[in-house]
Formats: sequence, structure tokens, C-alpha cells
Amino acid sequence: MRIRFGRRQSKKATLAILSVIAALGAVLLLRPPTPAAAGPREPSPLVSPSTPTPIVTGSAQAELDGPAIDGVFAFGEGALLASGSPDVYAELRLTGLAPEGAVPRSPVALAVVLDHSGSMMGEKMRQAEEAVVALLSRMHDEDYLSVVVYDDSAEVLQPLAPVGALRASLPSLIRGVYADGGTNIPLGIDLGVAALASAPSGLVRRLVLMSDGIDGSGQSLAAIEAQISTRASDRLTTSALGIGIDYDERFMNGVAEAGRGNYAFLEREEQLAPFLTRELEQATSTVADSVVASIELPPGLSLVRAHGAVAEQSGGTVRIPIGTLFAGERRKVVLHLSSTAGAVGSSALTAVRVEYRTRDSAPHTLSGIASVSRVATDTEVASARDAEIWGDAVATVLDAQQDEALTAWREGRRDDALAMTDRNLAALAAAQAAAPRAAPMLAHRAASRTQERALYESDSADSATGRASGLRARSTRIDAAEAF
Repeated sequence: MRIRFGRRQSKKATLAILSVIAALGAVLLLRPPTPAAAGPREPSPLVSPSTPTPIVTGSAQAELDGPAIDGVFAFGEGALLASGSPDVYAELRLTGLAPEGAVPRSPVALAVVLDHSGSMMGEKMRQAEEAVVALLSRMHDEDYLSVVVYDDSAEVLQPLAPVGALRASLPSLIRGVYADGGTNIPLGIDLGVAALASAPSGLVRRLVLMSDGIDGSGQSLAAIEAQISTRASDRLTTSALGIGIDYDERFMNGVAEAGRGNYAFLEREEQLAPFLTRELEQATSTVADSVVASIELPPGLSLVRAHGAVAEQSGGTVRIPIGTLFAGERRKVVLHLSSTAGAVGSSALTAVRVEYRTRDSAPHTLSGIASVSRVATDTEVASARDAEIWGDAVATVLDAQQDEALTAWREGRRDDALAMTDRNLAALAAAQAAAPRAAPMLAHRAASRTQERALYESDSADSATGRASGLRARSTRIDAAEAF
């Protein structure tokens, strides 16, 4: 296990807790576990979906180790107030592991869906064309590539084909694209998806959407996200790239979240090529896909919101589709939970399961249990606090709340934006006092808030500098919500 943080239970303490739990008979599992054997703990073994994993209970952390994935689920505090609390935090952290030695390269089928509406005219269009040409040069002959262009309508400029057959003809075809018309993003996405449907089995499929404008299709974002999410469940990752300062970042980030891909804001056209290069490198170093986490919450705990992924809740089960993991990728999902009242001394056990497929399409399941106890006082809760997890989760939740201030400022409600930011700063200060060891991380967030407050006071959301600053601030928060 390579991810380590917070307090670790000794074997003696763990066995003591196990005895109490056994006496209470309060174990809540997705399926009955195999009792843990005495002696040193071994990493959770690889199992098939039909075979339960041996689980050790009694810790606020559940380790999730297996082929291609190194992970942990942890509560920010190992104790809950028996009287209940609106703010309980937990994090799921996953890292994609490369096999020993060189990382085998996965062949990829990539569809680039490129905006060529009138707003892309000039240098922006030229840089986009050269970025696609540069991407072609970095792909291997056995990879597949398709290029779709869209404005008011959409066209498959290059049907999906092996890169080896495109090296001579595609550059001139790409450079012949001109900018004109409006922006119908869903139509471009649909053609890109259709192109990838013909990809040979075994290839990593990825769609990259590039746009500098506002979608004019008239379709609702929720409907578009639902379609993209369904395709992501069929192992098609969608990333979104916003170019310039005039696009709808809510739309583009929604596309990327639903597609379990990347979202990026690029102020300058010359950043296009590095983004496409990164997409290719990630796709070709994929070590796990169809990654889905299931969190079985005990009675008394409920989900308020998930940050870093789109969560689906049914009863007490929170399902979190992650998508793909490439070698070295670190993904984090923060769960903001609420707790109702419970008896002092009782234990709340949360069962966690991560299912995925490795490069050879073999299915794997990793399972674990995280346990927290109900206590009577705030002092007891504070003494069970993991400063890193709790501080990071609080910072992530406050980041999301700060987006409401950004929205207010963009809507012309400057006073509301300033008041929201002041409340956010006060909450960060209180968090620093509650967890001094997390103070440096929280202080960094506070410095960012202070800069945003100055922006709201001095600049207009309609100005070029204001628009760029707002996009930059939100893009930074989106990155922080997923990384650790």
C-alpha cells in the first residue's frame, strides 16, 4: 500500500475493537466477510466479483489494494457526535499502479471533436489545427483517430482509421478547415461517438471535445450529461477543453464530469497541443477501467454531496463511477455526509467496495470496512480527528461553496459575492483553529479567497480580465477537488 495517512491502529487495538463489535453484533457489510486471521495484516487480496474479500474492521480507514489500484477510504474523524452532526467528512483516494518495469502501452481509439464556429476564426483556428496535426505525429500506427468538426451542423472530417494510414493525408485535410457559423456541441459529440463505435475491441476509447463558445443546440445540459454518462459506463471517456474566455465552463465541466474525463481551461491557443498530448498519454497508459466504487452507509449517515465525481445514491448505497485510471493517476472523491443522533458507544460501520477491470479485461473487486464510534462530546470528536483528511475535505467543501460567490459576482450581485466570500474566509479560519496541523493547507485556500475578494471589489465580471480570472479560479478548484 503506497497511500498512507493519519493514525494507524495497532494490532492489539484493532483486536480489542473487533471484540466490542462482535459483542454488539453491529457489522454492516455489502456481503458477509471472511473473518480476519491473527498475525500481521496482508494487503486485501484480489478476488472475483463472486468471492468476498477478507476484511479487518475497527479502523476509520479501509485499505483497498489490488492489481493496478492502490486505494483507501477514510473518515476525517474516527468519532461522531451521538447528538448528530450536519458535517461529517470522508474521502476515497485511488492511485493507478503501473506494473513493474516499463508500462505497456495501450493502443487507443481517439475522436477529436473540434469547434470551427465563427468565433474560432484566425489564430485560434490555426493553433487548433496544428495541435491535431501534432497529436497525429505522436500516435502510433496501430492507434485509431477520427476528427469531427462542428458549427451549426457537424461533419465527420476523418472517419475512424488506423493512424498509419492517415499520416500523409490528414494534415492537409485538417489545415483546410475554416471557421464559420454557430455552435452545436451535442451534434459534434454524437458524430464522435458514432465514429468510435467502429473501433476494434481492446482499444481504449476516448473523445476530446474542444470549444470556445456557448452551445446553441437548445438541449438541456442535464439531458446531454445523461447521454454522456451512459456512454462512459460503456467504457468511453469524454474530456472537454474550453478555449479562450467566452465559453460556458459549467457546460464543459459538466460534459467532462459525466464522461469521467478531464476538463481544462486554456487562456492561450498555444496550450492546445500539450492538452491533446496529455490526453493521448493518459489513454495509452490506462491500467484500470470501468472503475466503480460503492459505499454502503450505515443507518444514521446520509450523503449531502460528493465532490470530485458524480455520485448516485439509492437507499443507503452511494455508487461512484470513476471511469479509467492511468498509471500514476491519483483520484480523490470527497463525501460530505450528515449524521443523525445515535447511542453513545455504538459503532457506525461503512462497507466500501471498488470494482474494476484491468488491461486484460479481467474483473476485480476490492473491499474494506471503515468504523467510527459515537461519542458524547466535541472534545472526543476532535481527539479522533485526522488532520490531513478532515482539513482536505473541509477545504474541498468550502471550495464548492465559494463557487456560489463566483456565480453571484458574474450575475452582478457584487455585495452577495463579497458577503459569501467573507463567510468562507471565516469558516476557513475556524477550521484552522480546529485542526492546527491542517492550517498550512487551509491558509493557502484563505489566500486564494482573499485574492478573489479583491477581484470582486475591483473588477467587472464582463471584462476580459475578470472573465479570465473567474475561469482560472474555478478551474483550479475543480482540479483540487479530484487530486491529492
